[in-house]
Amino acid sequence: MPDWFIALSSLKAPTMQSELNNGWIMAGILEVTSHTGQSYVTLWEHTKRSFYGSFLILIASLAVAFLILREVFKPLKAVEHQAHLVTRKRFTLNEQIPIARELRTVTKAINNMVINLQSTFDSLTKQTQALTEEVYIDSLTGLGNRKLFENHFSSVVDTITTDVPLTAMMITLPSLTNINQSVSYQDGDAHVKDVSTTLQHILGELTNTKLFKLNGSTFIALAPFDVPFLNKTRLDINDAFSQKKNSLHVNGFANLSFVNVEKGSSLGSVLSALDTGCTIGETAATNKIDKDTLFSVKQWRTLIQSIIDSGEVSFSVQAVKRAKSEREQCYFEVFAHFIFEGEKVNNGHLFAMAEKLNLTEELDKKIIRNFVNVKEQYPKDIFALNLSKASLYSTDFIQWLTLYANTKPIIKNNMLFELHEISLLYNVHVASLHIDAIKDIGISVCIEHFGTSLTSFRYLQGLDIEFVKIDGSYIQDLLDNTQSQFFIQTVNNICHGFGIEVLACLIEKPETLKILESLGCDGVQGNLIMPPSKIVKTNNNGVNKEFTFCTDALKFCN
Repeated sequence: MPDWFIALSSLKAPTMQSELNNGWIMAGILEVTSHTGQSYVTLWEHTKRSFYGSFLILIASLAVAFLILREVFKPLKAVEHQAHLVTRKRFTLNEQIPIARELRTVTKAINNMVINLQSTFDSLTKQTQALTEEVYIDSLTGLGNRKLFENHFSSVVDTITTDVPLTAMMITLPSLTNINQSVSYQDGDAHVKDVSTTLQHILGELTNTKLFKLNGSTFIALAPFDVPFLNKTRLDINDAFSQKKNSLHVNGFANLSFVNVEKGSSLGSVLSALDTGCTIGETAATNKIDKDTLFSVKQWRTLIQSIIDSGEVSFSVQAVKRAKSEREQCYFEVFAHFIFEGEKVNNGHLFAMAEKLNLTEELDKKIIRNFVNVKEQYPKDIFALNLSKASLYSTDFIQWLTLYANTKPIIKNNMLFELHEISLLYNVHVASLHIDAIKDIGISVCIEHFGTSLTSFRYLQGLDIEFVKIDGSYIQDLLDNTQSQFFIQTVNNICHGFGIEVLACLIEKPETLKILESLGCDGVQGNLIMPPSKIVKTNNNGVNKEFTFCTDALKFCN
C-alpha cells in the first residue's frame, strides 16, 4: 500500500471506554483505540477493485459508443467524400441514406444538387455539341469545315514569326467526279473517307497540325512548320496515295500542294497559290530534291541531345489579366526559346522531332530546371509553363517532377501547367490521374486551345483543373459571328458550373475585349492587354531583367 494513499485518505481510529469497578468502588477507566492499518489495507483493496471495475466498464462503454457512433456517422463519411469529389469536378450520387434525420436531409440535398448540376451540364454539352456539328464539322469526314478553317487561319496568320512559321497544304481529288458519275456517289464518299483517314494518320504525327475539308473534293491543312521541314511529310503522303491508285482514278488519285504562309497574308492569296500548285502537280524531280534536302534523324538526335546537355534557354512572358480589372492578373504565360551555339532554334521543328525521338520529356525537364532560377526572383507571381503530351502521360516524368519539387519547393507555389486539349483527349483517364498527381504537388492546371478538338465537353467532368483557355479561332471574328459568341457563352456556363475559370486569348481589339467581358470570361490575353516581353539571363547574379517587372501594373516597363 503506497504512502500517498494513506496521506490522501485520513482515517480516525475509534476509541472505546469502559469503567473498571471493584464492587461499588470504581478503580479507573479503560480506553481501547483500534489500529488503522487494517482499515487502510481494506480500503486500498476495495479502491483497487472499484477502479479496475470502473475502468473496464468505461472501456466497454467507449467501445459500444464507438460502434454506435460509427454506424450513425458512417453515412456522414460518404457525404464528406461526395463533397470532396464535387470540389474536384466529379459528380457522384451517395447511395447510403443515413438513418439520422438531419444527416438524411443533408445527403438528399447534396444528391439533388449533384443531379441538377449533371442535368444542366448534359443539357449544355448536348446543345453546344449540336451547334458545333452544325456550324463547324463536315458530316462525311468529321473534320472541320471551311468556316472553321477560315476562323483558324485568321487566328494564326498574324502570329507568324521566324520561330513560329506556317505552311498550308492542299489536297484535291481530281477523279472524284468520275467515280461519282461512273460508279456511285457511295463509292465517291468512300474515296473521300479513305483520303481523310490517310491524311489524319500521316498529319497526326505533326504537332499542332490541323486538317480541314474545304469542300467536296478538297482538303486543306495548316502546319506550324516551314516547307523544307515538311518534305518528309510530302513524300509520305505521295507514297500513300500512289499505293491506292487504281483504274477508277483516271485523273490521278490526288494532287498535293504546299505553300509557305507569310505574316498577314490574305486567305484568298493563299488559296489561289495552293490551287495553282495542285493544278500544276508534283514532279519526280521535286520528290528527288525533297529527299536530298531532308535533315537526317541522326542529325536531329545529335542536335536535340546537345541542346539538352548544353543549350541555353531564354524566356519571355505574357500576362493573362483578370477581366474588368486593370491591375490584377490570373497568371503570366511563359514562352521558352532554346539557343544553341548562339542561334535560336525553331521550337516547332525542335519539339516535333523530339516527340518522334522520345526526347520531349528531357526538353520539358530542361525548361523547368532553367525556369526555377527565374521563379526564385518572383515567388509571389503565378507563372504558367506549357507541358508536352509525352510528359503528361509519362509516369517517369511525374515521379521526377515530384522528387524535383521536394528539392526545389519554389515550384510548389504559384506555378501552373498549360496542356493542349488535343494532348489531353489522347487518354482522358490517364491524363486525369496524372493531373491529380500534379495537383498533389501544388501545381495548377489549365487546358489551352479549348474547343479546337470539336468534341463533347463531357470530358471536363472529373478533371481537377483551374482554367480553360478558349482557342483563338473563336476570338478573331467574334464581333460578327453570333455562333462564336454563343459558343463562348455556353463554355462559360458549363465551366463556371464546375468552378473552372474561362480565359480568352489573341485579343487585338478593344471591341473584342468588351464582348468577351460581357460574355462572362474571367481572364483575357493578347497584344491589346500586353505583348510578350523577354527575360534575359546574365553571368553575374544568374538572372537579370531586360525590362522591369511591374506586376502591380500588369506589364513590363522600360
